[in-house]
Amino acid sequence: MLRSLRAKIFSSFMLLVLILIIAGVMSIIEFDKVGASIKKVMDNNYKSIEQTKYMIDALEREDSGLLMYLIGNREAGSQTIDSAYSTIENAIQIAQTNITEKDEDKYITNIIKEYDKFHTSVKQIADTSDTLTSEEKSIIYLKNQQLYFTAKKSINELMQLNQNGIYKQTDLMKENSKRAMMPAIVSIVVAIVFALLLNFFISEYFINPIHRLIDGMKSYYPEMGRIDAKISLKDEIKTLEDEINNLIVRFKVK
Repeated sequence: MLRSLRAKIFSSFMLLVLILIIAGVMSIIEFDKVGASIKKVMDNNYKSIEQTKYMIDALEREDSGLLMYLIGNREAGSQTIDSAYSTIENAIQIAQTNITEKDEDKYITNIIKEYDKFHTSVKQIADTSDTLTSEEKSIIYLKNQQLYFTAKKSINELMQLNQNGIYKQTDLMKENSKRAMMPAIVSIVVAIVFALLLNFFISEYFINPIHRLIDGMKSYYPEMGRIDAKISLKDEIKTLEDEINNLIVRFKVK
């Protein structure tokens, strides 16, 4: 049992500091865990959105390449179609390794299916363009536009899925931030309660005994023989009372 008044006060303050340190460490750990997990998901979402932008740009270039091919600029048109195809294939491969949202693999599968229809049609039109009249080229190009818009729609759906994922992660971040703040809030409440208890402790074991000692000295008269401050604890204040009584005895002896 602690008897030293200094030890009691010091241990009380150390306990308060320990509570605050533990709460601070818990909050930091929680924030770090939340930040790391959400950052990973959001990075994947952003990467997927970036790949869909590449796909849309390449799809538009492939459509333009077909148009160039049909109006007679075959070499440039063919190069544009091949370059766009390579870009989309690469973007799809990256998207397939970057799945974070529910059913995202199905969205990618749909892109592959719809783009394959469009690209197959583009190659067929390019291969048969020599036998087509200008009017037939215009008609078949317009028909191919339906495949183009369907493929583009499937890509936009994947983009929207990941954008919604970012919004969800933002909301989740807010919720998890509140949760991460709970240890700090609890620690503040505990610190306030502990500070009140510490105030009671100091009053009960330090201030009040001193007041009793002062009152005892004020009410002392020689016939009493000794001061009785009614201090029950064995600490420095009790020692001070005993030493005062010893001093009184020495004065009487003289």
